[in-house]
Amino acid sequence: MDELIDLLAEVSSGFQLRLNDLNSPRELKLAPFQARLLAVIGRRPGCSQQELAARTGRDKAQVARTIKELKARGFLARSAHASDWRSHSLTVTAEGERASALISRDRAALGIETTLDLTPEERRVMIQALAKMKRRLVAVDAGPERS
Repeated sequence: MDELIDLLAEVSSGFQLRLNDLNSPRELKLAPFQARLLAVIGRRPGCSQQELAARTGRDKAQVARTIKELKARGFLARSAHASDWRSHSLTVTAEGERASALISRDRAALGIETTLDLTPEERRVMIQALAKMKRRLVAVDAGPERS
């Protein structure tokens, strides 16, 4: 089991290093976390700040600062959430869509390059296995009374 944990950590670290070194965020003059948040919002229009904090594992204050920075640069728009008056829905603007598409293109190229030696079936199985592991981690975090 240690080998699996170590391997997952090494793959995660390797991806993070390469994601931080993508060309598109540099071209757009975005910090790595700004680029990541913009890409997530581009894929999940209407998401909330709370959803972004949960999805990225970052604290709400850091997410709020980054949203404010991206909004000031014209990449994001914020509107009242349809079902929760206390939160806002985030969407990309036309400029944000262009930037998000560039970032997503680079991320996809990295994904293709790193999974080149896997068959489509191996990729499918890996996605399913990692999703199960993620669900289990969430259940463990919730504690025995909630899982």
